[in-house]
Amino acid sequence: MKIFVGNVDGADTTPEELAALFAPYGTVMSCAVMKQFAFVHMRENAGALRAIEALHGHELRPGRALVVEMSRPRPLNTWKIFVGNVSAACTSQELRSLFERRGRVIECDVVKGTILQIGGSGSGWVRRPL
Repeated sequence: MKIFVGNVDGADTTPEELAALFAPYGTVMSCAVMKQFAFVHMRENAGALRAIEALHGHELRPGRALVVEMSRPRPLNTWKIFVGNVSAACTSQELRSLFERRGRVIECDVVKGTILQIGGSGSGWVRRPL
């Protein structure tokens, strides 16, 4: 089962460190760490579900709560828009409402407390149909 792990510091987190974090919940088949996220593949579904429940919100580094959830396939025929300089007070729903003025929004996330956060502002992602 493929697990998405968000809010990872790719410059400071190794696949071995993530594998050790997930290992108490089941067999870790592989880990891939990117700049700000990672994917962990676990053999058993039950172990993956336990890991998601236990590790979502876990601080691997002080002040960086992990986002741990089932990996979702990318929707076909969509495009993902990066939104920078998002106010620290902005919610995902507020950002979604702003983009919905121009059309349908499939997915919307505001990211706070990451290396993309500069001067109290964060970033966001909006997925829209092509």
